[in-house]
Amino acid sequence: MITLQNKHDDYLFVKTLDDEDMNRRMVERIEEIGDQLHHTTNVKSDVTLSLLKYPEFQKLQVIVEDFCKESSEKIQKEWWGHHSRVDRPVWNTSYIQTQYCNAMWGVNGVSGEITTPHDHWPSTWSFCYYIDPPEGCSDLFFPTLGYTHKIEHGKLIIFRSHLLHETVSLPFEGNRYCVAGTIVFQMPTLQ
Repeated sequence: MITLQNKHDDYLFVKTLDDEDMNRRMVERIEEIGDQLHHTTNVKSDVTLSLLKYPEFQKLQVIVEDFCKESSEKIQKEWWGHHSRVDRPVWNTSYIQTQYCNAMWGVNGVSGEITTPHDHWPSTWSFCYYIDPPEGCSDLFFPTLGYTHKIEHGKLIIFRSHLLHETVSLPFEGNRYCVAGTIVFQMPTLQ
């Protein structure tokens, strides 16, 4: 039996956004639409779907897509044997610049709710963006890494989609708002 180990599983990229108008509008939209999945997925909280049609989420979409492209270039430049790919226009255009957000959803969690361990493979990237998380609520936990990432207001976290992630049940007051989604790339046609 051969065991393969990916030595790059710890690539998480974090950016803090400062756009309170966008944040307010996203929370209002999540509350207005409400729960559409009735706790039937790995997210055992209220989930709002199909957010990409709204301007406030389209704004976040552009930020996330740009951040994923920037982070993809950073990874390629750091990996031995891959650094020259980014400088090849055809490769960069085909694999990095075609990345786009194909799905985005909102989560409105309350005390005691969880998100069970899951991944978003075969997507390339996954992201979580947090708006005013209450004190004492669950952070973002990556069980296969044994790593907990502290969430904060305005924090955007992107990570490779094959990574398992979850939240645990903790008591807190208020609502834990998260906008999450996935990024894929347009596979080029090989000639």
